[in-house]
Amino acid sequence: MTDKVALRNLKLTIGSGLRSSMIGIGKRLLSFSGRRIILWKYHVSFLNSHDVINFYGFTKDPATSKYMVVMDFANKGNLRENLTRIIKFNWKQKLYMLYEIITGLKDIHEQNLIHCDFHDGNILNHEDKSEDKLYVCDLGLCRPVKSFLKKDDIFGVISFMPPEVFRGRSYTPASDVYSFSMIMWEFTSGVSPFNDRAHDLQLSLSICEGERPEIIENTPQCYVELMKKCWDGDPLKRPSSKEVSNIIGEWIFLPNDNESVNNFEDGINEELKRNIMEFINAPIGHNNLTIESHPQAHCTSRLLDFNSKKLNEILESNELQAYHSNYPSTRVTEDLDDCIIEE
Repeated sequence: MTDKVALRNLKLTIGSGLRSSMIGIGKRLLSFSGRRIILWKYHVSFLNSHDVINFYGFTKDPATSKYMVVMDFANKGNLRENLTRIIKFNWKQKLYMLYEIITGLKDIHEQNLIHCDFHDGNILNHEDKSEDKLYVCDLGLCRPVKSFLKKDDIFGVISFMPPEVFRGRSYTPASDVYSFSMIMWEFTSGVSPFNDRAHDLQLSLSICEGERPEIIENTPQCYVELMKKCWDGDPLKRPSSKEVSNIIGEWIFLPNDNESVNNFEDGINEELKRNIMEFINAPIGHNNLTIESHPQAHCTSRLLDFNSKKLNEILESNELQAYHSNYPSTRVTEDLDDCIIEE
């Protein structure tokens, strides 16, 4: 990183800037002093992490009297702003970048924390002569948002949120892994998931009913399989961030050309060899999808205009209708003579 730092306003409004919702206890906002302690505590946990953005402390704008957090400056902005560039990278480069992201998430989970707002706007990109590096940010805002919301309220970026959160369940590490699967998909498409759709109740219902982004042609099959495991509708069936990190690590820290794979002497198994060959032979991706986003596609965290109670009622109604359509009621005769058994 450079010697430059970035300043971000610490706002109290839910859904803007650094989420104030992540720095509360119970149903009351803490004093700024209390918030500083919590944020600082989280970031101290990651001083040795190379994949979480460095956080230095707080300052106050003398002109506006607003408090700001001081963190490392990333000269390429966030991941979302770099997707059209990343899609042109080869698979070796993409896997390295994904490895940085999942390792940052693993570091968070190993501290018994959950990010709760993991999306492409919270991953920063810094490029200099020696590296093109990705960092997880908005850490310290990694606390359950429910402490700031009414019962059944939903907060976040719809396209990165797992179905269980829409339905009112608490965030878990598996929820973050689901969000990571959407980032995996972005690396194959060059656009944000569901960017051509309105981010509304209907999309949320579709996600809960199993809809996921369309698999992009020529994506290596082993990559597709891992991505699908990460976005499984059942959080208990998703791999952990550590497991995902190990898998991607195997793909990138082993030979990366045909001859080296075939001559590798340390006992690479056949399945892993096939997987590595898929990446070697896969064409470089090109963005054939719609880049222009739907006017109602929201890429920042917000309080949704529907709640989990309403969503669950609709889902249960849909399930009931589907059941009756598959198992129609048996016709009951009104003619008692039909029931007479002749001797």
